[in-house]
Amino acid sequence: MPQLIAPHHIEPGIKKYQGVIDHHLKQLINNAKLEYTPYVFNDGRILLVMPGNLSAFLYASKEELYDKLSLE
Repeated sequence: MPQLIAPHHIEPGIKKYQGVIDHHLKQLINNAKLEYTPYVFNDGRILLVMPGNLSAFLYASKEELYDKLSLE
């Protein structure tokens, strides 16, 4: 189950866990008509950041995220 992340924790978390944007996952999310920026952390977790860094959802793995996304 994803964890809701408060806005003031987003940037520090990206820096601490060396998050990088996953461009393939971003394309899948865009195709699903969603507007999140996906960051992959150095420990394999995925952070989906809402536009404007309003908040984010932290997933334990890509597999967990794929299970939740409907990419039809």
